[in-house]
Amino acid sequence: MPAEVGTETTTLEKALHRLETLTATLDHVADPVAREAARELLELMLDLHGLALARMTSVAARAENGPALTEALIADPHVCAILLLHGLHPHDAKARLRQAIERMHPQWDERGFRVDLLSVGTASARVCLYKNGSAEPTDELRQEVEQVLADVAPDLDDIFVEVEVAGSVAAAASVLYAE
Repeated sequence: MPAEVGTETTTLEKALHRLETLTATLDHVADPVAREAARELLELMLDLHGLALARMTSVAARAENGPALTEALIADPHVCAILLLHGLHPHDAKARLRQAIERMHPQWDERGFRVDLLSVGTASARVCLYKNGSAEPTDELRQEVEQVLADVAPDLDDIFVEVEVAGSVAAAASVLYAE
């Protein structure tokens, strides 16, 4: 029986959280041989799935409608999360962040602020939130921007948000740790 869309997201989040929890419990296994065997099993399973996914994405990309098929696949949150987990997402963090900012631009502009991508490194990104006429609290806007960007780039460790309010920089850098 297919799950509803909201339920699917919750299920994905729960599954990823459960995976993290179980992986962390390996540190508490007293028997070092059993602990290492469990870790090796997990690594082998991830490698096997990663290899299969890499082949699948390669086949999909070469198909007649490859680009459209690839975009449809990465639009699915489950597929996107697994591709990110294996480092197989076809778009780098910079492209994903730019797309998210472009997608949100009309809504944010209507509310009196804009966001510009300043830089993206291997583990972090820096954006500037320009608050120009928005009456919404700055902290709430910053958190919203962080969440939108973290959703599309969970592979980054940090997202730094600088805030500029009507011409004066309020260097309120905020750090988000991806889990």
